[in-house]
Amino acid sequence: MLSVTRAPAGRPESPPLVVATTVLQLALVVVVWLLALIPAAIAALTVLAFKTVRGALRKAPAVLPPLKNKMGEDGR
Repeated sequence: MLSVTRAPAGRPESPPLVVATTVLQLALVVVVWLLALIPAAIAALTVLAFKTVRGALRKAPAVLPPLKNKMGEDGR
């Protein structure tokens, strides 16, 4: 059976130690999230840049002049 060691009941926890531990835990969570999000953001920006460059290098379709109506006017 596992035995769990506890602090003596008469000795309270140190508030500064509790705050320091909490801050370190929060910092660790933030670092892990950043390590997970940064590569995903870089990948998304790479795909966006690739699509933008590919779209800019495509040949533009030829623009046809506007059709004239029966009266000889271009409809403007």
